Amino acid sequence: MPELGGAALWPYLIVGGGGLLVMVVDSFVRTLKKDHLSYLTMFVLIAAIAVQIAGETREGTVLHGMLVTGAYARFFNFLFAGIGVVTTIFAGGIFDRDGRHRPEVYPLLLFTVLGMMVLAAANDLMTLFLGLETMSLATYVLAGGVRGDVRSSEAGFKYLVLGGFSSAFLLMGMALLYGFAGDTGFAGISAAMTQGEPDTILVTLGMGLMLVGFGFKVALVPFHMWTPDVYDGAPAYITGFMATAVKAAGFAILLRWVVLMQPQLAFVWYPVLAVLAVLTMSVGNVVAIVQSNIKRMLAWSSIAHAGYLFLGLLALMSPARGGSDAMMRTREMGEAAGSGLLFYLIAYSVMNLAAFGVVNVLSSERGKEADDINRYAGLSRRRPVAAAVLAVALLSLAGIPPFVGFMAKFYVFAAVVRAGLVPLAIIGVINSLVSVYYYLRVIVVMYMNEPAEDSYDGTEWVSFVTAGALALLVIYLGVRPDAFHHAAEVVVRQLPF
Repeated sequence: MPELGGAALWPYLIVGGGGLLVMVVDSFVRTLKKDHLSYLTMFVLIAAIAVQIAGETREGTVLHGMLVTGAYARFFNFLFAGIGVVTTIFAGGIFDRDGRHRPEVYPLLLFTVLGMMVLAAANDLMTLFLGLETMSLATYVLAGGVRGDVRSSEAGFKYLVLGGFSSAFLLMGMALLYGFAGDTGFAGISAAMTQGEPDTILVTLGMGLMLVGFGFKVALVPFHMWTPDVYDGAPAYITGFMATAVKAAGFAILLRWVVLMQPQLAFVWYPVLAVLAVLTMSVGNVVAIVQSNIKRMLAWSSIAHAGYLFLGLLALMSPARGGSDAMMRTREMGEAAGSGLLFYLIAYSVMNLAAFGVVNVLSSERGKEADDINRYAGLSRRRPVAAAVLAVALLSLAGIPPFVGFMAKFYVFAAVVRAGLVPLAIIGVINSLVSVYYYLRVIVVMYMNEPAEDSYDGTEWVSFVTAGALALLVIYLGVRPDAFHHAAEVVVRQLPF
């Protein structure tokens, strides 16, 4: 893979430098209203997207192989930047409405996106850890930085403590892999596994410890215990960001990691990941049924969706057997599973941002979160647009056609069946049917129940319009998914199956 010039680093420099610029501007421009910071943050993210569109498109490495740039990294950079722009709109609108500005949100948001971009392009254990910790440290502050809010402080503290434990497991696993391979580069580790008889116990233990760290970031059972409390305690605009961008970043590195380790360790990891995927889907959906808090319900829902995404990883790991064309069929199955997983991440991000956008906007001007499902009663009569947007998002999360959630699950389950994992596909479909209950329960409350006296009445029109646009995108991607799915296929073909 060729070494590219410094121009390939421009997107990373723009986002990192933009975060510093926002801090400097906030220091010198002393006004109560901080609109200029939100505009500057969006400008930085859009500039990073524009530079990648106009810049180097070849697959290559930078910083002496520490980072890999190409279609895969660009795909996730676009996704992270898009989520960042939507989150900035949601946050800025609520700050202006309530008059409770948090100027530190904007640079932290940019530094979080920078960590995600580094993580998606990581080609070395060192850059993997730097990207992960840059993302994590900024997210801890975003979740727990609402001054005077006990729930937010508790959420940030829990996230910090458990995140520290997960980082310790990750570092120990990285140390074992370095001791085995004598190299921190992904290529060196892969080469060490293919040469001679590798120390399977040492490698398996190292990768197992790293799985704990990755599992924490994507909320994989049993490493999910932080998710409901943190999602509930953090502000809705940050919860939506964490539920989408952080999870996408975790799967960005997990997908590359699975490609790296297979087929040498697939026989070791395969049964473990299969059990974890089933547990994650099942626990997430069953516990979500009994939730009366919509943010906690969506938190358990996000855990279940992590299980669906893991089915895509399992399909990617499953090699074709028999026949002279086994290698070609293995690559075809890998491309189908990988493209389905990437499309699912796009769909999942749009659906959740729309849902959390409505929750964010309906929160009262006194800072009270709109989290009690019973107080959504009669929302269709008081806020018909908000109810419609939330209904579209929930129906899509349930996988009901013609919304994008149905197509996302279809692509993943089709890849699982194609890989011969029919029992896992059946379990996934059953879990999807279970999830319909708790999604429809919210819709029934909004459309069938009489309005409650203490119903939520918050409003903010810029965020409403943004959430409405996301709902339209949910419908459009469900009806016309081909272009985005084709783009995901092109990206996955760059991976070395």
